[in-house]
Amino acid sequence: MKQRGVTLIEIAAAAMLMTMILGAAAVALSSDTKAAAVMLAPAGAELKVNAALERIATELRMAGEIGEDLDRDQELDPGEDANGNGVLDADWNLADGASNQPNLSFNRRIDLYDEDGNITATGIYSRRVTYLLQGTDFVREWEVTLPSSVVQVRRAVLARGVTGLSFSRTGQLVTVSVTVTVPAPLNGTRTLATQIWLRN
Repeated sequence: MKQRGVTLIEIAAAAMLMTMILGAAAVALSSDTKAAAVMLAPAGAELKVNAALERIATELRMAGEIGEDLDRDQELDPGEDANGNGVLDADWNLADGASNQPNLSFNRRIDLYDEDGNITATGIYSRRVTYLLQGTDFVREWEVTLPSSVVQVRRAVLARGVTGLSFSRTGQLVTVSVTVTVPAPLNGTRTLATQIWLRN
């Protein structure tokens, strides 16, 4: 019985064929990835704006939970009305009835925790937090007190390509509206909005 092996030419042909198949698969995968990136690009800006709206909603709810009523007795006590408006609020710059205001500013309620995660102090108010539009950047600014007692303003860009930002308030209902530019291939603008119910 005669045994037949694989020749060097057959191995080379098989390797060349496998290379061509893998190359074609890589090209197809690459073009699919680019197409997916083009399709998802418009969603990226909207996702960032939606995340920013969620953050605003969370902070407003925290700020409005007890307002300036630090001892939770529902009475206006000395030292609890920082802006002197006679209301136990969170020092909103958004008055009832305000419409299409370009920024929102308030003092955010914070809790302090120890190393074990236990709350050591609650109802302490931070320095100012402000949401605003700078150029086409949707920005969150906040004040911090450094160990040297110097107050410093910090800034984070939440979303880019924003062409419109407005805040409105009717009673305890705050409406936040953001207009964002949607890049190619859709090319246009889209307005996203949320409503937050303040507790005070």
